Amino acid sequence: MRRHDSADLLNRAARALFMGCPSALLALHCGVPAAKSTARSWRQGHRRAPLPVLRRIHRLLQERAAECYDLWRLLGIEIAKREGEPPRRRGFFVIDPITGQNRQNRRGRPRRDGD
Repeated sequence: MRRHDSADLLNRAARALFMGCPSALLALHCGVPAAKSTARSWRQGHRRAPLPVLRRIHRLLQERAAECYDLWRLLGIEIAKREGEPPRRRGFFVIDPITGQNRQNRRGRPRRDGD
């Protein structure tokens, strides 16, 4: 028996929305009386999901897409900010408040007088 295209779409949507346990959470969000087994039969294509369930899943996907798009935009802004910053100082240097540079010894190792 061939699965219906709507069942395949519902299965993909349930896996995208509810990664942990798609059948149980699908049933919970749609208010199905015989919870998990009914939702599983919708996902496997044995039964067709009612239209209100498809509308509910459509609305959940739209909300998730808007949330993901917002996070994507904010993360892009954060990346652009970091790319414009100077590199952070690394190491254990003490910054001189007057010059703004570190106070490490720039003259190198002292030479021996005898050589």
